[in-house]
Amino acid sequence: MSNSRLIRLVSSSDHDISRDKLVEITKRTGTDKYDSKREHIFHEYYGKHNFDFFAGKSNSDTLEADIEEAVRLLPGRTKGDRGYEVNPDIVIIYDGDKCTELDGVYDYKSGSDCYKCLISPIDALVEVRAVDN
Repeated sequence: MSNSRLIRLVSSSDHDISRDKLVEITKRTGTDKYDSKREHIFHEYYGKHNFDFFAGKSNSDTLEADIEEAVRLLPGRTKGDRGYEVNPDIVIIYDGDKCTELDGVYDYKSGSDCYKCLISPIDALVEVRAVDN
């Protein structure tokens, strides 16, 4: 397994199922996408990019600190995007070498926070954990 990690944060309050059920589904399937009809946030913009998930980059050496910082910063970032704070309570960690970062998503920079699995999500999954905030 590589040193590269991707951190995906999820808030169970954005879903119609319990946190425990969402964690269980993610551990079993490798993804929190349990409803094929459910679209990503801001689908009008992101839908054309055909990606699997939003995530931030990390590596195994700084993973715990990066998770702490991401969990701390997400509410403020989502307030700016959505107009309300989203508090993450699930952390999904993927092997960064088993996913690809999409380029050309944002006009103003290269790279993005949008990723696609190169293999099945379950094979790219490293860990799923519930967190209290």
